[in-house]
Amino acid sequence: MKRWILSMVLVGIFAPPFAVGEEFGGQEDIELQMEMHERQMELKQREAKMDFERRKAELDLEGHKMKLQHWQKAHKGGAHPLLAVILIVHILAAVWVYQDIKQRGCGSGIWIVIALLTGLLGTLVYAVVRLGDEKKKT
Repeated sequence: MKRWILSMVLVGIFAPPFAVGEEFGGQEDIELQMEMHERQMELKQREAKMDFERRKAELDLEGHKMKLQHWQKAHKGGAHPLLAVILIVHILAAVWVYQDIKQRGCGSGIWIVIALLTGLLGTLVYAVVRLGDEKKKT
């Protein structure tokens, strides 16, 4: 349908005046040609806009594909080995704090949570507080 309309517009614009018919006068023929030319320009603008939107969507899709591929390459090996080491250190620190609290018979479970969340830093703070408690007892 669009091709037929476009072909009719093109025939109307480029056809000689005698091919269109004698019923159109000079002024009416010019007005008709101007109207046809405006419609042709509007059609070209719409086609350009649709082409732009299609290309934009294609580029957006390509960008999303590239991000996905980059993410897949970055996370292909699974968890980072350093993360596993840090997790093990945190757990071992919390276990040491738990055993020390149990052995001394005094302390709070909050230190276990602190050691689990902060790792060596929390364990070091616990050790300093524990040394301070021992000095007060002697």
